[in-house]
Amino acid sequence: MSKIQEKLAHAQVTFNEALIALEEARKVYEKGSGKAYAALLEHQENLRAKITSNEAAAEVATAEFKRLLAIANYEKTKAVKDVLFHKNDALAIAEELRAVLSESQKAALNLKLTASREARTYATVYGYAYTAYARLEIYRVLAECEEPLARAIALVCHVSVAHEHNLELTRGDLMTHRLDFLCTTLKEMALARPEAAQKPCIPELGTLDLGPFADRKFVSPVDVFKQRHALEAAAQA
Repeated sequence: MSKIQEKLAHAQVTFNEALIALEEARKVYEKGSGKAYAALLEHQENLRAKITSNEAAAEVATAEFKRLLAIANYEKTKAVKDVLFHKNDALAIAEELRAVLSESQKAALNLKLTASREARTYATVYGYAYTAYARLEIYRVLAECEEPLARAIALVCHVSVAHEHNLELTRGDLMTHRLDFLCTTLKEMALARPEAAQKPCIPELGTLDLGPFADRKFVSPVDVFKQRHALEAAAQA
């Protein structure tokens, strides 16, 4: 087995191990804290929508109350009492919903910290798996054209590079110097590929779905402490 074949085999083992770790990290996050935290955020968003709806209803009822009260010459008629009830009802519901939302936000902080930590781990492991895949692909291609490529590069050992006699280089450094053109060419070829402009989706890796942490704004225990303090201060204001 050649050196490239050995490296290819090792790269395959590394990639297989990375896939196992990725699947575990994905399951922990997507089936556990990530799913629970996303559901909690959705619940909070529903609460906010209901608060907004009730506040809007209260504003409409307030305007109607003033209008009907003026029409009734400021007497408490049935129409006035009905619209006043709707106004107060909407305000009371909005206030209660705000209290529920505040408690939900405070209760969610521990879950947020756990979900953030597991999302970060998931993203990191995904990055490792992507790196393992990229290296595996390189060794796979090298293995496919190993003999002709090695022969072509070996010829460069005897190529004279202009002004190299003026360079203070070791034998290894000299070979690297002589291969500069190859590195430049490979770089140009790679950068011309669409995969260089936009990271491709690798079927073997699946999609990295971080849900609430798609922006990668992970939180630390200190962040959570500050957020809890801010919520408590707001509740006391």
